[in-house]
Amino acid sequence: MQPDLPTPDESVLADLESLLIALDMHPMFMRQPFKILRLNLREMKAELPPDLAALKARFTAMPDAELLAAWGALHNPFRLQDRVLN
Repeated sequence: MQPDLPTPDESVLADLESLLIALDMHPMFMRQPFKILRLNLREMKAELPPDLAALKARFTAMPDAELLAAWGALHNPFRLQDRVLN
């Protein structure tokens, strides 16, 4: 049994969210299992601007436990409770 990792920093979540939106893989729109996310990050060939390509490389290299913690945090409905649409 693996210990629970702390919730990732908000900047990590924002970076992951930006990448997933660019790849049309945001968890709000795509209910895919973590294994599919990991496979897509490793195998997906996408034309991305340099900053997003760097994010993709960063998250592809991230250990499974850390990426899973960030992925899970994006699914947390309480994460967005303080945000207001204008």
